[in-house]
Amino acid sequence: MRHLAFLLLLVSCAFALPACAQKATAQKTSRASKREAAARAAKAKNDPGPVLTFERTPCFGFCPAYTMQVFADGRVAYEGRRAVPLMGQKEFRLPAGTVADMLRTAKEAHFEQFQDRYSRNTSDLPSTVVAVRQPDGQLKTVTVEEGAPENVQMLLNYLGNQFDALAELKADR
Repeated sequence: MRHLAFLLLLVSCAFALPACAQKATAQKTSRASKREAAARAAKAKNDPGPVLTFERTPCFGFCPAYTMQVFADGRVAYEGRRAVPLMGQKEFRLPAGTVADMLRTAKEAHFEQFQDRYSRNTSDLPSTVVAVRQPDGQLKTVTVEEGAPENVQMLLNYLGNQFDALAELKADR
């Protein structure tokens, strides 16, 4: 009788062990998934990528074309492409307060609600392309050729004045 009870105990353990192991594996996988999700969120928050980009595209005439990528620490990566005094790649520095002001102004203008594109399909118009990093870590990009509402145009004028000065473009633009 003792041997039979022992044998039944062994058999029941043999069936229970895989279920226990599977449950433990599922718990480990769940914890690992949570850790990975937290790591992705932290990386997005601390992403060294640009917090704001500003680009002027060329036209068929004499339109300045350049790109600025602004990082949270104030570093600005510039590339002058066409019809600008500073051609090629350069690096500038902005005060952190200036970067914060730019981002605050974009937020106050409700940048996240802007359309992705403002255009009336006129050829030969330069575009202004602005991208702002959103709280979820994604860059929202807005391209403007013409027909933008006043609040969008005001933000572009503000940013354009800041970046045109860095690119050494005349203020009468």
